[in-house]
Amino acid sequence: MRSRQFLTFVLAAMLGACSVAPVPDIAYYRMPGVGEGDIRSEKFFAMPIVVDSMIADGVYNDQAILYATQPEGSIKAYHYQLWDEPPGQLLQRRLVDTLRARQASRLITDRLPPSIDSLRIAGRIERFERVRVGEQWLARVRIELRVERGSQFEPLLLSEYGADVPASSDSIQSTVRAFAAAIDQSYAAFWSELQQVQL
Repeated sequence: MRSRQFLTFVLAAMLGACSVAPVPDIAYYRMPGVGEGDIRSEKFFAMPIVVDSMIADGVYNDQAILYATQPEGSIKAYHYQLWDEPPGQLLQRRLVDTLRARQASRLITDRLPPSIDSLRIAGRIERFERVRVGEQWLARVRIELRVERGSQFEPLLLSEYGADVPASSDSIQSTVRAFAAAIDQSYAAFWSELQQVQL
């Protein structure tokens, strides 16, 4: 009887040791929409505006939310915390929405034939990660934006924009809101310069 109980105990212990921890759910994060309450356009472009998908090299091309535990530390990727679309498309879509909210042109789109005279905006993501600074997380965004008209060789505008916005808590969701604020600050600076462009 004792040997049977011992055998049952050993089998139960072996099964317990072989059990695998459950895989966490994958969470997809979407930024809050672009607000229109305090946005007003001071210049309305007569020609259409085309916003291309942003170039995102290396790790910045992945849907995983990136983070660094030190300001100049190595960049890592969360395995189960993802953006709802690749960052290049996410930033493209937000710029389209921002320019539409500002009524920058009658037509603002992500696609037009090259033969149509238009302002074309292209960008490159330089930094797009969650960074731990002291006791706080912040969203760090750096974007290079280039504006051309048609097939002109020289860009009408070429500059880098960015912001570091602290998150209100340690949660990923609060950092997502901080990312939205950092992008909006960057696009506000871009819009200020775009209005000075002479066509």
